[in-house]
Amino acid sequence: MTPTLRQRLWLAPVSLAPDERRRLVSARAAAILFVVQPTLGLAAAATTSSVDALVLGAASVSYVLAALILGFYERLPAVVKALAATGGALVISAFVYSQPGGEVFVLLYVGLVFYVSFFFSRRRAILQVAFVVVLATASTLTAASLAEIVRLAVLNAGTLAGAAAITLVLRRQLLGALETAVASQATLDAFFEHASGGFAFLDSGLRFVRVNDPLARMIGLPADEIVGSSVREISPDQADAIEPLLWAVLATGDRVVGIELASADGLRHYLVDYYPVAETQGVGMSVADVTRLKHSERSLTESNRRLTVLATTDELTDLPNRRMFSEQLSLALARSDANGSAVALLSIDLDRFKEVNDSLGHAYGDRLLAEVGRLLRQGAREADVVARIGGDEFVVLFTDVDPSEAPRLAEAVADRIQALLSIPISIGPLELRADASIGTAIYPRDARDEDGLLGAADVEMYRRKSATIRVA
Repeated sequence: MTPTLRQRLWLAPVSLAPDERRRLVSARAAAILFVVQPTLGLAAAATTSSVDALVLGAASVSYVLAALILGFYERLPAVVKALAATGGALVISAFVYSQPGGEVFVLLYVGLVFYVSFFFSRRRAILQVAFVVVLATASTLTAASLAEIVRLAVLNAGTLAGAAAITLVLRRQLLGALETAVASQATLDAFFEHASGGFAFLDSGLRFVRVNDPLARMIGLPADEIVGSSVREISPDQADAIEPLLWAVLATGDRVVGIELASADGLRHYLVDYYPVAETQGVGMSVADVTRLKHSERSLTESNRRLTVLATTDELTDLPNRRMFSEQLSLALARSDANGSAVALLSIDLDRFKEVNDSLGHAYGDRLLAEVGRLLRQGAREADVVARIGGDEFVVLFTDVDPSEAPRLAEAVADRIQALLSIPISIGPLELRADASIGTAIYPRDARDEDGLLGAADVEMYRRKSATIRVA
């Protein structure tokens, strides 16, 4: 990619190949050099009121060189770069050295050139330094006395030697740091582009600056169409939910993780994390497609629900089984103790059910039990618990009943159930009657615990047992 002007000035991050990055860094440094040196020279000249056309012209040439290097470094031939560097050295040295204290600026320039090594070419940097040394030495020959010439020569030699030693170390450190940064960036780029999850970077205005292909596929747009767009432009339906989270990340610098989002059609599900990116003052986001996980969760929830139903429901009648009834009875007695209400219980046992199984077979017996369960639900109130707790044993539980009304309520429901069961039931070509014996018991009038209440209802049921099942 070709860096923009803003990226060339290092005001925005830019992702380049190692060679391109090295060229850009050196071009930046060289351009800064060609701006700083004439500016210092102009400042020095201004102190003596000697800013003339020559000085301004030399500074202008240097500024133009800086613009050319930074603007066209990737297209300049090597020979043009060399001429620009050498010409810059000549122009700057010529007018800066002529100013008071100018030798200091020249030597500073030598050190900077050596440090920059214009496009990291050691040979070219040495040639430039040699040129400036010759220029500086020639200038000392105009000194008034031999002592002054010796003093300037020693000063130049010492400063040049120090600058060379320091800049060689700095250059080695710079290249090492640059190579490490390039390697780290290459690793990050490889991870970013080849990760199975979606990743993106947004700027401080919540506009996408980089998007990898997996996230582009999730969004359903090409990556180059997403880059430069805002969150609201890409996802208008979810922007009101997403933007406050992103602003919070920018404001606090804290991560926001585990945000669940769904596609507009509800078919895809995503888990999103937002985190601050200090280097760009923006926000990074990672997106994982958890659609399969969501489907697995739903399947697991449904499986658990079915297992719970199987564990607590009688398969034949779809009524609560003994286990569920025991739990409901325990809760009902606890509420009764807490609020002073009564609990009523009907114990129902079919008469001569064994004869149906023995004479007609278990298939008819099972269908008869299923019909009895349906009739019991019809005869009981909606809030009552109807359960099958044994082969042909059923119960009806009344909870939170007024103690004074409990006996009357239990008998009324028992009579209604008796009436329903006395009507012949059609099963295949046969009509059967499911006469039943029903016993009632009231808590806490007849018993003080669960077993006692069941026992009292059973005793009453067996006392009343008199009806028979007739085969029509």
